[in-house]
Amino acid sequence: MKRRTFFASTVAAAFGTASALAQTPTPKFQFPENVDENAINPPPGQVPYRSNIPVFDFRIRPPYKGYMNLGIIKAWRNIPTGPRQMRPTGFERRHVESVAKADVNLMVKEMEEANVIGGVLMGRETLNPVYGGVPNEDLHELCEKFPGKFVAFAGICPHDPKALEKMEYAIKTLGMKGVSLDPGWCDPAIHAYDKKIYPIVDLAAQLNVPVAYAMSAYTGPDLTYTDPSKMMPLMQQYKNVNFVLCHGAWPHVQEVLGLAAVCPNLYIVPDAYFYVRNMPFAEEFVKAANSYMKYRMLFGTGYPIRGFEQCVENWSNRGLTPESLRLSLFENAKYLLNL
Repeated sequence: MKRRTFFASTVAAAFGTASALAQTPTPKFQFPENVDENAINPPPGQVPYRSNIPVFDFRIRPPYKGYMNLGIIKAWRNIPTGPRQMRPTGFERRHVESVAKADVNLMVKEMEEANVIGGVLMGRETLNPVYGGVPNEDLHELCEKFPGKFVAFAGICPHDPKALEKMEYAIKTLGMKGVSLDPGWCDPAIHAYDKKIYPIVDLAAQLNVPVAYAMSAYTGPDLTYTDPSKMMPLMQQYKNVNFVLCHGAWPHVQEVLGLAAVCPNLYIVPDAYFYVRNMPFAEEFVKAANSYMKYRMLFGTGYPIRGFEQCVENWSNRGLTPESLRLSLFENAKYLLNL
């Protein structure tokens, strides 16, 4: 497939983004240098809990503009009062003030209190009125509002006739660092290996950016949409593209770890399916992170699922070796994003 080239002004006009904001590249996030390799995080129970290791959060959905229309924000702002109605990822969840107040400034303050130095704003576009989407300009605007705090992944829908144009504009003009896909929530839903996704991955290869998927028991009409087994041909065809599976393709943990064993370009963000206490199959993620997935496991809160402090505390006390903990909290993201 030949690479498409677009003039920024033409694309901006086509998508109604010709403002000065849309013409300004996203301020670059910078990882700190000279991090103490011997730092060890506190044991559980310390109040407040602050990581001694810098933390980079690979999956954040902030309470800001278009994100407020997503079901994930609405769900965690309207938590069931009865424990029998609580969703599995809400088990033992503590109150998160920034979610309750829908206050992005407070969210950033909570990040800093836990020593979360930055994170990925995961975009979303599904063309599905049920699951909705977030304009990529909203992500860019938030990066402008908090310079150097966030990295943005553009939400792209494979069904969109202008998907490639929007993707190239987001990466080349807005300075976004990756692509975010929610194929199981598109209308109609498609699997992660659908042929419509190949042109997006092909362009990602040309632009040298990773492709992130949301894949869990919740992200599709049935559990086949979270099974990563049939993604192998796609990953092997595009060996120079790094793939990131958020939510760890849970409950298909055995399959995703098997896929990662043969596809070295696969990274995993297990988020709630790792840090929630007694979550089934979480121990398999721990074993993998302490062995061959040591350099490809990424910390993510999945905010607003939980607050930063609780996530860092839970993640830090799941049985990772000191080296694996440091790699997952910080260094693997630095390597993957090449920042």
